[in-house]
Amino acid sequence: MRFTLILLVLFVPALAVYLAVRMYKNERPPAKLSRPVAPASQPITTASPPTNPPPDPDAFYIGKGDERVRINYATPDPVLRSLLQSVMEGGSEPGAKGREIFLRLCAACHQPDGEGKDGLAPPLVGSEWALTPRGERMIRIVLNGISGPVRVRDKDWNLVMPPWRENLNDDQVAVVLTYVRTQLGSNRATAVTPEAVAAARKESSASPETAAQLLRINDE
Repeated sequence: MRFTLILLVLFVPALAVYLAVRMYKNERPPAKLSRPVAPASQPITTASPPTNPPPDPDAFYIGKGDERVRINYATPDPVLRSLLQSVMEGGSEPGAKGREIFLRLCAACHQPDGEGKDGLAPPLVGSEWALTPRGERMIRIVLNGISGPVRVRDKDWNLVMPPWRENLNDDQVAVVLTYVRTQLGSNRATAVTPEAVAAARKESSASPETAAQLLRINDE
């Protein structure tokens, strides 16, 4: 009897403690699951757009992006000659060939409408240099280039145009100048012949033309 009483004294408090601990665990709110913290986003780096090549006084570029091709003014360029030959061998009439050459070579500076652009090139539409009776001065400008001050449509320009004699043959010069003189904008002058270009080509010119030199040419 005494032994039983001792067991009860020891067991009852232990049972009470066990039940109290268990009730405490059941009453606790479930722990919130923490969401994994997303790593800080890394800045997205993008490739810088390719920069245009610096101005090149001896050449120009045709094509865009990775397909850009450098064309040299001063020496015969096989890429440009092949391009121009393909234009001339096309089935279109001379005016269309002249327009095609103009858009590919001249419009970058003189603009597709021929109105020119400040700081780049003077206008060809309504230009007293483009519309002389026979076009002799324009032939020499295309073959030999021009530098120094020149007045066009009551505005002074002082820019350099490179020579094209090494890359344009007589027929190509004739068709592009005929387009400029007869079809570009409001221009309505006479055509330029390959024979006139051939005659001007025979004149040697070690440097670009100047306005003073051109004005000495009888172009009436």
